[in-house]
Order: sequence, then structure tokens, then C-alpha cells
Amino acid sequence: MRVLFIARYLQREHHRKVEALAAQPGLEVWHVAPSCWRDELRRYEQEVRRPAGYTLCLARPFPTYDIHRYLYWPPDVYTARARPDIIHLEDEPDSLIACQVMLARRLWAPQAPLVLFTWQNIRRRRRWYVERLARWVLSRVDFLIAGSSEALDAARARGYDGPAAVLPQMGLDPTVFSPGDGSAVRQALGLAGFVAGYVGRLVPQKGVDVLLHAAARLPDISVLIVGGGPMRQALQELAVELGIAGRVRFVPAVPVADVPAYLRAMDVLVLPSRTTPNWKEQFGHVLIEAMACQVPVVGSDSGAIPEVIGPAGLIFPEGDAVALVQTLEQLRTGPALREQLGKAGRARVLERYTHAQIARQTAEIYRQALAGGRRNA
Repeated sequence: MRVLFIARYLQREHHRKVEALAAQPGLEVWHVAPSCWRDELRRYEQEVRRPAGYTLCLARPFPTYDIHRYLYWPPDVYTARARPDIIHLEDEPDSLIACQVMLARRLWAPQAPLVLFTWQNIRRRRRWYVERLARWVLSRVDFLIAGSSEALDAARARGYDGPAAVLPQMGLDPTVFSPGDGSAVRQALGLAGFVAGYVGRLVPQKGVDVLLHAAARLPDISVLIVGGGPMRQALQELAVELGIAGRVRFVPAVPVADVPAYLRAMDVLVLPSRTTPNWKEQFGHVLIEAMACQVPVVGSDSGAIPEVIGPAGLIFPEGDAVALVQTLEQLRTGPALREQLGKAGRARVLERYTHAQIARQTAEIYRQALAGGRRNA
């Protein structure tokens, strides 16, 4: 089975998923990925040039900063060369690239079923032509993979009535994200006592200010914040205003390979995301990274967070700093609970969230899609 897999992967860690997919029996994978990308934080260059076990097809995106309004060169998105049996696109149904892939399939691979992955878990008000595009794309998708139950509900509300599965887009390598000693990072950063941490973008919807407000009520904890973004200065000023700057450490965004070292320096990883009118947490990949490192996790109840954590962590109401205080204090004073949740988190990742597990389930979806054929040719 020849699979044309179209996904915006740039970092080597993400390509490990493609390697795991290509290792599945009977699959020949052609991966279309951008040569570069840019977001609000920085410019990214493609890290992989010599792929292992699959064919990498680098495409030039234009423009390189809008995930909904970009296209690829070449126009056929490599469908003519790959001659796929299955096309798997990881982009939203209201994106221009989804439209491009649909047209490329019609011209160069008309018999190939299309598998689409979607994260969208909230119904935002969109212009009529954007909504019509999304509904047109969904009406021609042969199998839908949703990143969460809410994402599947959102697609169903838009009229998708075909076969579907709930499956994360991205897993991890449990040999990279694994338990270990974080004392060296603690010592280098001057962290003492119980350490509550956060890793990710510093933007309003991630709710890092809630973590700082909670820390201000807990004099016996330190805070480690790893990441960059437009909220960094405001968060540093808030730490000063709250009188906790001396026990808060800010570390700029680090490469994926360095993230485990910082996670191991934490006694708990906190993801305090807050829902906005146009966004709620779609997954929270750092949760499974911390769980794989056997670090207990605490998350707000925004979006998919409770679904990702399951029984392997603790949940608090989003935006509620007082509730977060109680949750952190429960962990600070409960070493047995921390150990229990750490082990449960690692076990949950090995069962559900490794690249190998996701690749196996994705290969089964391909077989189902191929057996079902085209829904709306």
C-alpha cells in the first residue's frame, strides 16, 4: 500500500512518527513536508534531509506563516509521482492546502481514499465561503481522524457522517522522554524545594499567569517556566508584582531534545490552559512528555486536557488559582501520590501515546479506508 502522507513536520522528533509508520508491514510511505516554516516565535528549517525508511518530498510553502491560507509547490503535491493508494492529510478542512490536495487527487489519484486529520475542537464564526470550503472538503473525506472527542463532535456538527477514529496526531519516543535525574538542572538554575513547572508557548490562552498566582499563595514552592512568546515580559513583571520573582526561573524555548532534562527537574508539570472564544486546548503534548518522564501532571479542564490525562493526573477548573493551590499542595505534601501518578502517567504513555502505538493504529485506519473505498468520488 503506497501512502502519500502530507504533514507539516519540520523537527527530527516529529519525523520519528513517519519512521514508525513506514515500519508498518505493507506500507510504502511518501512524506510531503515543508522545506521551511515561520510562526510568531521564529523561523524553522527542515531538520531531516536523509529520511530513514521512507521517501521525503520537500515542498515549498507560500506564504510560510498562516496554517489556514498556505499552498505548496509543486501544485500536484507529489501525487503524480507517488501514485498513492491512500492520501493522508494532516491539515484542517477549512485550509487552502486541503483544497489543493482535493484538486490534486481529482487530477492525479482519483481512486485514492483520503484520510484527514483534524484538531479543530471549537465552532468558531467563519465567513460563509470558509464554512462552505470546510463542508465541501469533509463531504469528500473517506476517513476522519480527530485529535480528540471534541474535535470529532465539531466535524460531525459540520456535516461529516463517515467513518472516524479519535487518535492523537503526534506521540513520542519513550526512550527520549524517560525518567531520570533532574538534580543538575535544579542546581544550575538555583531551584530549591518543590518545583512546579510549565513548558510551552507564553501566550494568554496557556494561562501561565494562573500558575504564578497560585505560587504566590504557596511560599514553599519554586516555579520553572520554559518557553518563549509575547507574554514573557508580562509574566516576569507579574512575578515581581506578586513578590515571587526570587523563586521563579524563566528559561527561553529549548530544542525538543533538551526538554526531558527540564521536565525531570520538576516535581509536577502544570498546564493551566484557559478557553477563549476562539480557542481551547486541543491536546497539550507537553502533558504526555512529562508523563513519559514519570513526572506527575496537573491540567486545567480546558478542551482535551482531561481526556489526555485520564486517571494519571489531576484536573482543576480553568482560571481558578485557588483550586490550583489546593491541587499543588496535595502533591507537595503527598510524595506517595506523586510516585503513584508518575508511574501511572508513564504506563498511560506506553499504552497510548508512543509513535509506535499511533503508527499501528494509523496503519489499521488505512486498511479500513482502502477497504471502504471512495465515499463521494
